[in-house]
Amino acid sequence: MIIAATGSLQAGENTPIVYRGRYEEIFPMMAEDGYHGVELHIRDSREIDRKELEKQLGKNRLILTSIGTGAAYGAWHWNIGSHDRELRRKAIECLEEHMITAAPHHALIIIGSMQGRFRDALSEEEFINNVEESLYLLDRLAVQYEVSLGYEIMNHYESDFLYRIEDGVRFLEEHSYKRVGLHIDTVHMNIDESDLGNAIRRAGSWIRHVHLADNDRYYPGHGHMDFREILQGLKDIGYDGALALETFCRPDSRTCGRKALEYLRFLSEEVYGKNKT
Repeated sequence: MIIAATGSLQAGENTPIVYRGRYEEIFPMMAEDGYHGVELHIRDSREIDRKELEKQLGKNRLILTSIGTGAAYGAWHWNIGSHDRELRRKAIECLEEHMITAAPHHALIIIGSMQGRFRDALSEEEFINNVEESLYLLDRLAVQYEVSLGYEIMNHYESDFLYRIEDGVRFLEEHSYKRVGLHIDTVHMNIDESDLGNAIRRAGSWIRHVHLADNDRYYPGHGHMDFREILQGLKDIGYDGALALETFCRPDSRTCGRKALEYLRFLSEEVYGKNKT
């Protein structure tokens, strides 16, 4: 299991990204602060220099664990549930480009905001049908590029569909996707799950990616989230994927990154034993 820092070329002040700036600037910071993995939030992979990205990852001995994709929904409203066929096409095309970026590392592509909302379709039924159909198309592409897709379970304030982990499990069990699993986030879980550890245990191997942040979306250890129970739940299901920090970078990136890693390593030693992260 690897703890990954989030990074982005550009991110709004209130966007929960730890490190912000050019890769040649933030990757050395991540490495110096003790990280071995990075989750990049990229609006459109066609906007980046993939060769330079690989160069900087290698130079700083970082692994690309995952790609966050929600900025494309905010910027252009591209989403896979839309009534607008062109918006769906652009969303799938954008996600495929992220798969190309992720392919050298067999990384995971997050589908969070890009799933869309019920209001993006003419009806709830149409939205769900569009999501199902789009996921089958994306699943075939994920097989081709040898990457994974993480369907994010978001709280009921930010999502109309599948906002509890058990709902996500039920949805995936009803379909035959090969590369689609669940992406969970502790902040969303804090809102809609009554028992965080058992929610994880019941989902089992369907969980493919995890975002960690305290209840206030600051770095773990800042608030009152029970991360021991969360880590114990992940240990019980044999989870060996990434733990990515999707937190505010307050008071600053370096403080946030270092405090989060120190706290999580301390708890991981308690739960897993030494040298597990």
